[in-house]
Amino acid sequence: MRRIDTFSALSEPDLIALASICIPAQYPARSVIAREGFDAQNLFALISGTVGIWVDYDTEKADLLAIREAPCLVGEMSVADDLPRSATIVAASPVDGYSIEANYFRKLLAKRGSIAFSLMKGISRIVRSSNDTFISELRKRNKELIETNKKLRKAHQQLVRQERLSNLGKFSSMIIHDLRNPLSAIRGYADLLALKLEGKSYTLHKYASQIRQETSRLTNLTGELLDYSRGEIRLMYSPVTVAELFAQLKKNIETKLAAKELNLTWDNQFTSIVLLDFNRITRVLLNLLDNAQKACGKKGEIEVSAKGSEKELILCVKDNGVGMDEKTMQHIFEPFYSTSDRGGTGLGMHIVKTVVEAHKGIIDVRSEVEVGTQISIKLPLQLQSGSI
Repeated sequence: MRRIDTFSALSEPDLIALASICIPAQYPARSVIAREGFDAQNLFALISGTVGIWVDYDTEKADLLAIREAPCLVGEMSVADDLPRSATIVAASPVDGYSIEANYFRKLLAKRGSIAFSLMKGISRIVRSSNDTFISELRKRNKELIETNKKLRKAHQQLVRQERLSNLGKFSSMIIHDLRNPLSAIRGYADLLALKLEGKSYTLHKYASQIRQETSRLTNLTGELLDYSRGEIRLMYSPVTVAELFAQLKKNIETKLAAKELNLTWDNQFTSIVLLDFNRITRVLLNLLDNAQKACGKKGEIEVSAKGSEKELILCVKDNGVGMDEKTMQHIFEPFYSTSDRGGTGLGMHIVKTVVEAHKGIIDVRSEVEVGTQISIKLPLQLQSGSI
């Protein structure tokens, strides 16, 4: 009996008196030693084995409160407070020990205060342990509830945002088709004016060229909105070379960059033919160059390069502009996110990512504040047929 923690400090006479009311008992595994809701007739001093303390045992709500390993005392709470049992005691393995009749035990407590004091300390330890377990479990569940609530809030915000963007996409799709026709007409008339005025009036020819450039920019913006409203990118593959891509980029942007005193360099180390959507990839690179020139301000350096291997083409746009902080890096691919005060739809990088992924490619962004930004696009080669 001294091996049981509750009785470990008792004197020899107390242990002898306690042993005199103990009856040897054995319980097979899975047997019920004491049942919840019944009056306490006994308490149990277990010498070997393991028991489980259950509430709502044999019901769908069954819950295991604790596992007690011998040597230990169980069932003492109901004997002490003389109330029906609050839990069911089940043998988790074969159990050996002693059964102590409740009435004899209460009489012994009345005669020997040291045993009553030891029992009180034992019950106090159980209560403290239960409180600690309860508080720990409560904190754990509270933390889980907080995390679940955060996820639900985030999911709700995302659903609301998606609904708004869906409505915006539908509205954009309706008006973009109506915008494209007049834009095409304006571009056509600007081309005619530029041809008629070439060599005659430098100022008017310059104005006509600016109309063409701004019309092209608006056409690109409507294209981005249309891509976004569709929710998908429809690729038109064709065999092209990087030299053709760079030539188109120079035609579209070099004049604009030169006016801002930017040093734009081109490094093409890729000479193979590749299958891709020429117009989409051109728009991707134009978006990256537009962001680069905004980051550099009036002066700066921008490098456009191409290299690759037998498996992929790597296109890179690098600048020495203001760079991006960590927060901006986390949001750059989100629709309508923009840190620029110079206009734009905020769809540029979203479209870049969508087009690259539609080509089964990946995009890598590296940036440092006040150092610059490097954006690399890796495209798998769809077609390779020697060098040009």
